[in-house]
Amino acid sequence: MNQARALWVAVVAGVLTVATVALLAYRLLVLGGLPAGDTIPDSLRSAPQLSPAEAQAEVDAIMALTLDDLDGQPQPFAQWRGQVLVVNYWASWCKPCVEEMPAFSHLYRRYAAQGVQFVGIGIDEVDNMRAFVDKTPVSYPLLVGGKEATQTPGLQVKALPYTVVIGRDGRFASSRLGRLDEARLEPLLKELIGQ
Repeated sequence: MNQARALWVAVVAGVLTVATVALLAYRLLVLGGLPAGDTIPDSLRSAPQLSPAEAQAEVDAIMALTLDDLDGQPQPFAQWRGQVLVVNYWASWCKPCVEEMPAFSHLYRRYAAQGVQFVGIGIDEVDNMRAFVDKTPVSYPLLVGGKEATQTPGLQVKALPYTVVIGRDGRFASSRLGRLDEARLEPLLKELIGQ
């Protein structure tokens, strides 16, 4: 009788474990995040380590993009060559994306005159992006992403938010998967502009 009960307890524990893992995977992959209050360790939020060739391929893919702005006007990334470029993939439904945007706006206003350009690529419907900007003004350009914004060979966009920093020389400087705060980004910007 004790063996049967132990087996039953083990089966129930196994089923509950599998169900918990499946629920967390569903929330992360399908719904785009964890429930409020849950956190992912910082080490898991950093972008996977890219080889120098992969990192530069990512930068080259971004610089080759031309995406429409919210008014439907095409904006080639080549127009920002020679500037420190912070490219942020985001969506209006992505809470960490929305949380980092005020810091990005602040840093853009602070460093734009020194050749720092922020660009947001919305992986979202243009109407959702416009509604978001009506409620929450953003000081830097927002472009409408499509397949070419996330599925271009060389890009490493696996989840949102995702930020890539490119130096004035067109070389990869940094990338981050997950929310990026001002305290982490500002020292890098200062280094890249030579302060």
